[in-house]
Amino acid sequence: MTSNREKTGRELPKYRNRIILIDSSLLMLPVAGKRRQLNIEEALYSASEGGLLAILDSTLEELKILREKAKGKKKLAADFALELIKRMKLPVLYVDEIDPNIRREVEELKKKLKKWEVHDEILARAAEKINAIVATTDMELVRRLRKKGVPVLYLRAGKWFVIE
Repeated sequence: MTSNREKTGRELPKYRNRIILIDSSLLMLPVAGKRRQLNIEEALYSASEGGLLAILDSTLEELKILREKAKGKKKLAADFALELIKRMKLPVLYVDEIDPNIRREVEELKKKLKKWEVHDEILARAAEKINAIVATTDMELVRRLRKKGVPVLYLRAGKWFVIE
């Protein structure tokens, strides 16, 4: 197991007994991004430091839609992400069990949001509700989470950055 110290030389906070929700952008990174040599499983486990890595059912839905409707690299990336979820045996948390109002509230906002923002908004609201950390590579989502005061783990240039 790797230590709590990353390449930055900075200590990462320990997340024991805390849920870390993984965004689809991070799961698809090894195929969709330019970081093909990145071992995403190892990166996630080293950054989690004992926290529970999990995904939302809405993230799973988003990946299934991308696998069916997207083309080329994005379709391959979604397929890779779904296989990764199975291989890592990531638990799936159901948004309706966290708060049955989240989907309804986001549905009301749907006209103001872009297609991909719907899943991000659900993720942000669920993370806020259960005091979870979100792991992502999506800078727009990072900004949205920071506004809500949700802690973020994001990966840039092979290094983890933490925003509490």
